[in-house]
Amino acid sequence: MTECFVVVADKTLGLDEALERLERYPTGTPAIYDYPGPGEPSSITAHEIRRTRAVSSRISAVEGDWFISLARTAPWTQVDGDLRDADPGQCGGLYDSMLRLYDHFAAIAPRGINTAKISKVLHLKRPTQFPILDSRLVRTCGKAAAHEAAKYARRGHKRMYWAAIRCDLMKSSEALAELRRRMADHPTARVRALQAISDLRLHDMLTW
Repeated sequence: MTECFVVVADKTLGLDEALERLERYPTGTPAIYDYPGPGEPSSITAHEIRRTRAVSSRISAVEGDWFISLARTAPWTQVDGDLRDADPGQCGGLYDSMLRLYDHFAAIAPRGINTAKISKVLHLKRPTQFPILDSRLVRTCGKAAAHEAAKYARRGHKRMYWAAIRCDLMKSSEALAELRRRMADHPTARVRALQAISDLRLHDMLTW
């Protein structure tokens, strides 16, 4: 069988190395942040805000109240959407729907609430759609995000991280499927348990 690779910011990652990275991933993080699931689809709870701290969101109680309040009027996306279906070249599609939801929070975010905090909340609520855009991922994907922004210049962005990660996921579909098969046969229960998370979250873990 020909070796397939996961693509991370235009670099390739073999499946053996991918499994090793998953083995090293902090054990407690998925149990707190990922496994409880997204909950009620059109609201945010205080418990969910606390869960984001497992991925170092550092969202305070006051900031959490802001998210909870703003979520009540948010234009929530459909729960079954996938980032791979969010074509930036399509008007009125999932990409635009995601952008409306993100901007609902970002456009009026008070000081201290940045892209990383918003993305960690939105990923918890829509784990197949919104990437976690922490500082590490932004550094890793910066060049690819600038390339995608040039492709979709009409949108007026300097960098398009969602589009860059979408490209990685589409290039990695076969590899991620094979990785899941290997995870299912893994001798370690905590690696087998990671099958429950989305391809998008797996890809995020593999950037570490």
